[in-house]
Amino acid sequence: MKFKEIGEFGFIESIKKECITTLKDIIKGIGDDCAVFGPYSGRVLLFTTDMLVEDIHFLKAKITPYQLGWKTIAVNLSDIAAMGGRPLFLLISLAIPAEMNVELIQDFYKGMKDICEHYEVNILGGDTVASPDKLVISVSLIGDAKENEVLYRSGARPGDRIYVTGNVGDSSAGLKILKNEISPPKSIASHFIKIHNEPKPLIKTGRIIAASRLASAMIDLSDGLLSDLGHICKESGVGAILFRSKIPLSSELKLLASRVKLNPIDLAFSGGEDYLLLLTVPEAKIKDFEILYKDKGSSPLYLIGEIREKKGVRMVNDDGSIEEISIRGFNHFSPSFLDP
Repeated sequence: MKFKEIGEFGFIESIKKECITTLKDIIKGIGDDCAVFGPYSGRVLLFTTDMLVEDIHFLKAKITPYQLGWKTIAVNLSDIAAMGGRPLFLLISLAIPAEMNVELIQDFYKGMKDICEHYEVNILGGDTVASPDKLVISVSLIGDAKENEVLYRSGARPGDRIYVTGNVGDSSAGLKILKNEISPPKSIASHFIKIHNEPKPLIKTGRIIAASRLASAMIDLSDGLLSDLGHICKESGVGAILFRSKIPLSSELKLLASRVKLNPIDLAFSGGEDYLLLLTVPEAKIKDFEILYKDKGSSPLYLIGEIREKKGVRMVNDDGSIEEISIRGFNHFSPSFLDP
């Protein structure tokens, strides 16, 4: 079997068994935004790692070295945010082509240092090796959280409401612009490109949600709304229903859709790299949660659906009809990704 046949998540499922040889201190392994271990004096440690490969995760000609450094850390911080945690320390490893200019990597580090300073994260070290032709970046990040506040993907239950903390689809539109797949009005092009190249991890928002102890599950939007909702559904053993009219789309994305040939809902559902938070809240806690979030929340909040017992994801259209929708999103080994 080839990787493009099994896919990224199929492969992960195939190697999950027998990875953990001792249960001591292990709370969560494969299957969430972070591994969780502890507790230690009422707190747990959160561990996440991510890799970025040139021409797969970023186009070197379409992003500045500073932006790349910022984004490299931001995508890892978003995993910590999804667990309701606090980022602490990171290690950064690079595989660098020998012909690459040193100044480029120094600018890359400037972007990393600035975002780490902003979120009070320390860079403790890492590794640097040679690469034959492409820049490869690997980050390992450690954070922590209160033991009783960590949010997992597995806590959603039928009747829970589904919320998202911002407009979806803009980052995907930015990537399409950078790849010259669409030509937007110049007045809004920079909006999409900036969102794609300079994501802002919602650390404060994640900690507010976790501290409230009102949400039941949470994940960050990295692979696309449908794919990431699918992760919550799979880990929780549930299904979901979404309301098309409730999916939050920016005015810029609606304008773009009116000017070029694209469906904004497709970008919202499958585009990925929004780095927002998708969460579920039990019905009995909705009122308290919305009041608290209105008072303390630092980003928008939109109610977009409901967790159901029946497996799969369905969508209520504007005319009231209900349709099954396939769970799709970014997949490293999908045929469409490998053979465009």
